[in-house]
Amino acid sequence: MAYVPCPSRYGRYTSREEENYHCCHKLYRGVHIELVTLLTTDSFILALRRFIARRGRPSTIYSDNGTNLVGTSNALRHVNWEKVQELSTIKKIQWKFNPPSSPWWGGFWERLIGSLKRILRRVIGNACLQAEELSTVLCEAESLINSRSMTYISEDVDDLKVLSPSMFLNEIEEFGVADFEEIALRG
Repeated sequence: MAYVPCPSRYGRYTSREEENYHCCHKLYRGVHIELVTLLTTDSFILALRRFIARRGRPSTIYSDNGTNLVGTSNALRHVNWEKVQELSTIKKIQWKFNPPSSPWWGGFWERLIGSLKRILRRVIGNACLQAEELSTVLCEAESLINSRSMTYISEDVDDLKVLSPSMFLNEIEEFGVADFEEIALRG
């Protein structure tokens, strides 16, 4: 899980970048994005509860430990990680933190965060969005990231359908599903 700062506007007032974040949850190399307004333990726990309500309870959560996050490390000092771990113990979730001096451990999810940042830069640019607009853009970015191919894309019409994270997360059939009988016959 990671927090990515993003400016937004509530009413006539523009917020500072540190005040609005989206919490990115990665699964099946897909993402689940939650918009949170504060980097507090309570906000994080509420985002985790929303994640569990929509996607189900994960057995294990891997995350940075807060000391090696660029740009948000100061804000993450306010998160009470002991309280978060206590909640995850109650919910039977094993929490695994990366070692503080091993930034390569989270490389696969940092790559997905980079994809999200590129999408947001292209779509939003320097604009300052209303909270509803930002929430919509984040949902669309999540959908775009989750619809990318996880497998080789063949030009052969007889090949199997291409897998994407959204096929596992949302059971979206418009991208097609793997034909397991055909896989067994070819295997």
